[in-house]
Amino acid sequence: MFCNNQLFPIKSVELFPKKSIDEWMNQGEEFNFKKGEVITRFGHLKNKVYLIKKGSVSVFHIHVDGKECIIGLLSSGEFINLFDVFTEKESSMVFKALTEVTVVAIQKEKVRETVRETPTLAMEMLSHFSCKLQEMVEVLAQVAYGKVEERLLFLFKKFAVPMNAENGWCPLSCAITHQDLAGMVGSTRETVTVLINKLIQFGIIRQYEDRIWIKLESLDQD
Repeated sequence: MFCNNQLFPIKSVELFPKKSIDEWMNQGEEFNFKKGEVITRFGHLKNKVYLIKKGSVSVFHIHVDGKECIIGLLSSGEFINLFDVFTEKESSMVFKALTEVTVVAIQKEKVRETVRETPTLAMEMLSHFSCKLQEMVEVLAQVAYGKVEERLLFLFKKFAVPMNAENGWCPLSCAITHQDLAGMVGSTRETVTVLINKLIQFGIIRQYEDRIWIKLESLDQD
């Protein structure tokens, strides 16, 4: 499996047999969350995982001082807490709705059963998790050592969706407020707004139809 520049680019749902996904989608209990609501945190999901049917979800860890460290961004076709299916230790990650979100609850044992019945799936999931681990290390390194502007650009590049590019501009995967971005980069909304205006003036990003777009050529720059 190829790991590209986007945070968690491979839809985890694509790893599983279509028959299993259809069954889970049709039989699982459905839940809806409003923008800004916490979907799950440590201790909330013991025997189930969520499959996102609609919307975008931010994945982050909360430090003891209350600061959020962004880990990733999930959208429709992704699982919430998939890591926990294969371990008894619960994840410390928090999942929050960036938009209106609809999820389906699936029993962890059903996921494990599907993996046992599909030998090749185990290797594909191992590769998928390896890509996610590489991304997490990259994100944490940027958060630890990068300046606020560098962290902001890093997130824009990770959230960009190259396949939806238009006229040399690439949109972020969902609409994200300045306040959301501030939480992700460990800064203030005011600072993020100033930096976004600066990046717009330099022609690196633009705002169009409630989304931030980043210049395609910027995606290839370190």
